[in-house]
This record gives sequence, C-alpha cells and structure tokens, in this order.
Amino acid sequence: MSAAIKREQIYGFWGSVGELLRIALRAILSNKMRSFLTVLGIIIGVLAVVTVLSIIQGVFASFFSQFETMGADTMFIRPNWEMFRSHQEGVRRLKMTYEDALAVKRDVPQVREVAPFIMRSDNIAYRGRRDATQIQGTTEPYAEMNNIGIESGRFLGPMDVAARRKVCVIGQDIIDKLALPAACLGEEIQVGRGTYTIVGVTEKRGGSFGQSEDDVIYIPLTTAIQQYGTDTANSVFIVVQVKDAKYMDDAVERISQVMRREHGLRFGQQDDFRIFTVEQVQKIIKQFTGISTLVVTAIVSITLIVGGIGIMNIMLVSVTERTREIGIRMAVGAKRVHILYQFLIESVTLSTLGGVIGLLAGWGLANLIVFTLRHTVAEGFPPAYVPMWVIFLSLFFAAFTGAVFGVYPAFKASRLDPIDALRYE
Repeated sequence: MSAAIKREQIYGFWGSVGELLRIALRAILSNKMRSFLTVLGIIIGVLAVVTVLSIIQGVFASFFSQFETMGADTMFIRPNWEMFRSHQEGVRRLKMTYEDALAVKRDVPQVREVAPFIMRSDNIAYRGRRDATQIQGTTEPYAEMNNIGIESGRFLGPMDVAARRKVCVIGQDIIDKLALPAACLGEEIQVGRGTYTIVGVTEKRGGSFGQSEDDVIYIPLTTAIQQYGTDTANSVFIVVQVKDAKYMDDAVERISQVMRREHGLRFGQQDDFRIFTVEQVQKIIKQFTGISTLVVTAIVSITLIVGGIGIMNIMLVSVTERTREIGIRMAVGAKRVHILYQFLIESVTLSTLGGVIGLLAGWGLANLIVFTLRHTVAEGFPPAYVPMWVIFLSLFFAAFTGAVFGVYPAFKASRLDPIDALRYE
C-alpha cells in the first residue's frame, strides 16, 4: 500500500512539473518577440563564449595532434631570447649553430638522434610561375622524428648534407602553387637565388596551428646555410630524441652541460639557450588554454548578468500581467509552492532556450570565421572544435542565470494574496 502511495506521489510530482513546463512554454510562445528580446543578453553571452572557445579549442587540438606524432622521448632546443629586452635583440645577439647539434649527438650518450633545422620564407619559381613558401633546411633524421611520410622519391640523405647538394623535397601544396607535373621528380625549381632538383614529394599532412604543413620545401641544412648566410648559420633550432624516455632528465642535464661548454659560458652565467621537452610544451599549452578559458568565461559572465537582469525585469512584468490568473489558480487549489515553481520553471526555460540559440549561433559563427580565415589568411587554419564540456557549461550557465534571476519574481508571485489577486484588473 505504501509503495503504491509513493508511486502515485512520484508520478504526481513529475506530472506537475510537466504541466508547469507546458504552461511556461505556452507563456513564452505567446509573446515570441518579447521573449526573444528578453533572452538576447543570454544569447549574446553564450554565442560569444562558444565562438571564442571553439576556435581556441580547434587551434590547440590541432597543435596537440601535431605533438602527439612525437613521443615523450623528444625535446627542442632554441635560443633563450627572453634574456634580452626584445625578441629582435635576442635574435641578433644569440647564436645556435649546426656544430651545437653535432656536439650534442657526439657527446651525450643518452641521445639517439638529432635533427637541426632552420626556417626561412622565400620566393619560388618554375617555368614562369612564381609564388612564395616556407623553406626548411634540415637533415635526414628530421623526417622520421616528425613522422613525415614520402609519397614519391626520397627524403634528404646524409650525402646531400655533406656535399651541400642543391636538392629538395616538396610538400603537396607546392605542386599546385607552381603547376608542377604529376611526375615532378627530377624537375628543377628556383628557390630564392638557387636552382634545386626535386628528389621527393611528401605525403599530404594537412594544417596545423593555422599553417599548412604541405606548403613547405625541405633542403639540406648545409645548403641552406650556404645560400642564406651567417644569420641563418647562427639561428639553428635542434630537435633531440633520446634512446629512452626514462633517460629524459639525465639527457636534459647532460645536453645543458654540452651546450654551455660549446657556448663558452662560465660558472654563474645564465644559459643562452632553452630546452623544452614535448611534455613541457604540452603543459604550457594546456595552461594557456585554461587561462584563456577563464578570461573568456569571466568576460562573458558580465553579459550573462545583464541578460539575467533582463529576465528578472520581464518576469516581474509577467507576474503583474498575470495576477488575476495567479488568483484563479490559487482559488481552485494551487498552493503557493506551485506558483513559485510555475514562474521559476518559466524563467529557467526561457534562459535555457536562449542558451540553446546562443550555442547553435556560436557554433555557426565559429565555422563561418574559420571558413573566412581559410579563404583569406591561412588555408590550413584548423576547424572549429566544440568540446562537450563547452556545451554543458554554456547550457548550465544559461539555466543557472534563469534560476538565480527568476527566484525573486517567482517568490513575489507566490506571496500574492488570492483575494487581492482575483480582484486585480
């Protein structure tokens, strides 16, 4: 008997909620334009947070996918530009050379392979067709360490580097840029002021961090240094792969000793280079993403507060307009708690609908922005990505705003005197 009563109470509760939800939707739809203008602040707030976060998350998801191709046994070495007041001064005064990479490979037993590289932008040409692209001077291990597949031909070899050969490996985008024939191996193209023979074509890699990984030409590091001069020779970056990830800390310490020796640094002098492991880089990116998310959420919270004030205002107006309806409901048996729930559910439903509209509009706007950037700025710009937590967070804040700012109007409606409410005109 008690179980039957409990079941009836549960069904009665959900039946009341369902009825109150129908009343709320009916009230919202009876004044569509007013309802839309009421939740416009919620829509704009959710739209802004979804748009910004989906673009940020898309960029960093692409960035992380690039680093996932490298293992935890990989690290990067670059100049310590932060030593100087400006990045330009650091570039001018600091040196990192091919010889540094050779010393690391030779003197650090924990190191399995080293891939020094330089990056430059330069003009390219083929039979009257001209364009510009990124030139990357490097050595043979770079392809394996960065998971660069070869579609046809080969990658750069040790003899290419030793003999300073003018050969190159091109990305897929270069074929389109220069209108190269499908079988382009052996063709000669102009790279800056040098003529290079194509010996390989990389597999399609797509975009990463807003930059197409197929819009690049690889040439031997020594050839790049010869062609681009002293500034390039002193601006070499180094990728290092250790034999086992468990030796990473020992390798970092030993590499630091070798680099300090090569750069002639005395005891107490600051390192003029910085070493980053893949794990450290990922941690830095995650921290930056978290800070960006907090900043965007804080800014958008102001918009949600403004939207909440709008909801409170319109709900107070609604209570005044429906005073007689409240009196009739009380007269036929509705309790004060039912009236409270009625207006509270209406407020939450209104703000949640605004959140859904803002979510869909934000997703659409983010994709429109990405589409525009791909066709105007960077063809390889990563797609917008909306994680599930962004969806839940947006809808939760929208519903929470409606609940908080709907409490007072709902309480005011529930405290109306039934007799006075029935007399209200």
